[in-house]
Amino acid sequence: MILLNDVIRLRKANSLDKDQLFILKNNAKVASLLGGFNTFYSIEDISKWIDYHNSKLDEVLFLIEDIENQHIVGHVGLYNIDYRIRKCEYAIMIADEKYQGRGIGQLCTEAMISFARDQLNVQKITLSLLSTNKTALSLYIKNGFVQEGLLKREQYKDGKYQDVILMAKFF
Repeated sequence: MILLNDVIRLRKANSLDKDQLFILKNNAKVASLLGGFNTFYSIEDISKWIDYHNSKLDEVLFLIEDIENQHIVGHVGLYNIDYRIRKCEYAIMIADEKYQGRGIGQLCTEAMISFARDQLNVQKITLSLLSTNKTALSLYIKNGFVQEGLLKREQYKDGKYQDVILMAKFF
């Protein structure tokens, strides 16, 4: 568990989280901002998702939780951790709209950058985002990520093809 402040903590998922995750991961508005992310998850899908991510040796996935009411607002993680090359991928989803725009993404991003650098000893963190997700782009630039590439018409979302920006942060 990682305590971000008096309100928000990061923790591993467990089977008791499936009902809250079911609601968050089926949020169509949030899914439209994330490449490769869909809705239509069943409770069984969510249970499998929890088990899958908790068993992976090449990733660190945390739920983002409001401490006071034990409410899950999203998840954040480092994926495809390559210990030989010393790099990983970063992703975050804050799906509860009441918690968006409150600095939680910044806190999570700072915590995961520190975790990647200090605990995993990576030299590079990569990420990808839809070019239409200006809020995420601003967050990543603020945290030292730089654009490495652009994949034209890479994702199909909301009836149209969208570009995907590739970014990285180096240590």
